[in-house]
Amino acid sequence: MSFTSVRFAAAVLVGAAVVGCSMQQGSAEKAIAAADSALQAAGAEAQAYVPDQVQALHAQLAAARTDLESKQYGEAITKAQEVATQAGGLGAVVAAKKAELTETWETMSGSLPGMVSAIETKVAELAKMRRLPAGMDKAKLDGATAALQEMTATWSKAQAAFGTGAVAEAVTMGGTVQARATETMAALGMKKM
Repeated sequence: MSFTSVRFAAAVLVGAAVVGCSMQQGSAEKAIAAADSALQAAGAEAQAYVPDQVQALHAQLAAARTDLESKQYGEAITKAQEVATQAGGLGAVVAAKKAELTETWETMSGSLPGMVSAIETKVAELAKMRRLPAGMDKAKLDGATAALQEMTATWSKAQAAFGTGAVAEAVTMGGTVQARATETMAALGMKKM
C-alpha cells in the first residue's frame, strides 16, 4: 500500500469518526430538547402537586446536558429519554395526587368548621365569666381569641384557594388550621372532636 493510500484511508476513517460523533451529538441534542419539552408540558400543575418529582427530573435533565457537554452522548441520550418518559407519566401522577388531596380536603371541610365553631363558643362562654375556671387565665383566653381569629382568616383563604382549584394550597392551609384548632382546644381544656 502506498503512502498516499494510507493517508487517504486514515482521512476516510477520521472523517467517518467525525460524522459518527456529529450524528450522536445531534441525537443527544434532540433527546434533550424532547425531554425539556415534555417537562415543560407537565407544567405548573405538576410543580404544584409533585414538586419533588419535577425537581428530580430537572436535575436529571441537567445531568444529561452535562453529559452532552462532556461528549458522553450515549449517556446524555439515555438520561434525556428517561426524563421524557417520566415527564410524560406525570399527568397520571398529578391526577392521583389531586384526587388524594381532594379527599383530604373533603374530610377537613367536614370536621374543621365544627372544631372552629366549638372553640368560638367556648371562647365566648369564657369571655362572659367574671371569674375564669381553674387552669384558665386572661393570657390563655387572649391567646385562644387571637388563635380563633387566625384560624377563621386562614380557613377563609383555604376555601378561596380550593375554589380556584389550588387544592394542594388549600389542604396545606387547612392542615395549619387543624393543627392550630387542636392546640387551642387543648389550651382551653376541650376534648378533641
